[in-house]
Amino acid sequence: MNAAYGRLQEAGAIVYGVNPASDASHKRYAEKLKLSFPLIVDAGSRIARAYQSGWAAVVRRTVYVVSPDGRIAFSKRGSPPVEEILDAITQWPGRV
Repeated sequence: MNAAYGRLQEAGAIVYGVNPASDASHKRYAEKLKLSFPLIVDAGSRIARAYQSGWAAVVRRTVYVVSPDGRIAFSKRGSPPVEEILDAITQWPGRV
């Protein structure tokens, strides 16, 4: 995701990483990988549960595209190709 961050921004996306790890862990991870986007601490895995990204203590990597009107326009487990994500973004209602 980091390598495609510029392309996603140009398409109008706002990118976040969400994980139940601690803030200190996120900071080390972001520095190690030189991430260009922020990481959100999902305390108690509330976001993961809301988006059905895991169960119990296990959170599975999932990519979501949420349209400007708040609808989930794309959802895929793992690391989908950036082209699939960009395609979902370009199909938002009102896009030219």
